[in-house]
Formats: sequence, structure tokens, C-alpha cells
Amino acid sequence: MEEIFAGPASSEAQDFRSRAEQALQERAHSLSERYGVSPVCELRSGRAHEVILDACESLGAQLIVVGARGERDGVPSPQTVGDTALKLAARSRVATLLVRREAEVPYCHVIGCVRGVSADRVVIEWADRVSPADLIHIVSAYSVPYERRLTDWGASQRTLDVYAARERENRTRNLSELLSEFGLPIARARLHVERGEPVATILQLATQWQADLLILGRRAEADLLWEAGRFGSIARRVAFLAPMDVMLVPPRSPPDAPGRS
Repeated sequence: MEEIFAGPASSEAQDFRSRAEQALQERAHSLSERYGVSPVCELRSGRAHEVILDACESLGAQLIVVGARGERDGVPSPQTVGDTALKLAARSRVATLLVRREAEVPYCHVIGCVRGVSADRVVIEWADRVSPADLIHIVSAYSVPYERRLTDWGASQRTLDVYAARERENRTRNLSELLSEFGLPIARARLHVERGEPVATILQLATQWQADLLILGRRAEADLLWEAGRFGSIARRVAFLAPMDVMLVPPRSPPDAPGRS
């Protein structure tokens, strides 16, 4: 287990560095006693997200775990994402786990959020990996493609329902085939294809099932809109609004890291 502290580096900060090193060693000792692990601590200086990304690459890490809220945010609501976490989630080449709750037990209510495309594979792989002994829910929430435009053009509700049924059929078929490839039976991975605004539907189901982890895919390339604080993708909006932990995975992120314990 790696714990990295990113802070200022200068000749005037030696006292601060000493205190930070002591704090890291105390944290390592606490983690060792509590979880029976042997953490390796490194103290590095620089811009936090850049240092962490460099360390991730040099160490060959497969998962970044970071607190969702920043220490400087001063925001009482858990429904926010700190600046460092935001940049890591946008730029990391591996999965990023945004943690909001104290780790007391392994994840047991996991939802993998998918779209019925080939990129869903890595989401399902991670869901299967982090909750190996419990039922996982695979959710694909959708609305009618171009529904607003079709409505503006005068499409009837019956026409919209036909498009919705076709979208549901395609997603159900694609995802059922994908789950079969993984050898995941319905007793292990429950598939839900739900019509509705995706973000609202995901969050509603997460609350209903008392989910402790949501897993979503994101684009492979860095998304500068993350840093501008704008909402554009489903993954971004869920990361901001979900009160539980959220894992964001880029395509081809290797799910070889252990689950939460």
C-alpha cells in the first residue's frame, strides 16, 4: 500500500517536512495495526495531482484512491469533489476511486453503470473485482436518443415509446452478451436496463439499493471541462452528486487491484 504526501519543497520548509514525515509514519503504523498491511510511505513535493500522477506511473499503480473532498474546500456537504481529486479523475490513465466514507467493511453493494457499448467491459471487470462475493447490479439508464429534438419536430408519445423500446432491446441484448462472456449468472450480476434521465435514475437506484460504490467509465483522454467545473458527462455529474464512493475508470484500465477492506 502506497501513501503519498505532496507538499512544498524549499529550504525554509525543513521543519514542515519533518513533521509531515512523522505524520506519515504514524499513519503507516495506524494502518498496519488496523488492517494488517505494510504501507510504504513516500514524501514528495510539488503540485498534488501532478506528483500523484507521476508516482502512479513510476510505481506501476493500477488504482488511485483519493478523498473526494479537498482539505481546503470548506464545504460541509459531501456532494462535492475537491480540486486534486477532480484533476486526478480527469487525467489518470488508471482507475480513480473517490472516497467519501470511512472504510469499515468491504464493498458489498456495488453498482456498475454501463451504456451497452464495448467500453463497458472494464466497468464490469472492476465491479466483479471489488465485490467478489456479493450481488452486483449492472445498470444501464437511458433516455430516447434525440428525444427533445424529436419532440420539437412533433413526434408523438407513441413514436417516442417505439424508439425507447428499440433502445432498451439493443442495450439488453448487448449487455446480456457481455455478461455471458464474463460468465456472470443472474444470481451474481443483476442487469437493469431502465428508461429515464441517466443521472437521476442512477442516483435513485443507488439510494434504493443502499449502494456503497458506483463504478462508471470515462473518456480515455483528459477532459478539460472537468477543470472548468462544468457538467457535461454522466460520469462527471454522478461524481459530484453521489453521496457514496465513486470509481471512474478510463478504457482499458486494468482491474488487478484489490478491493476495499
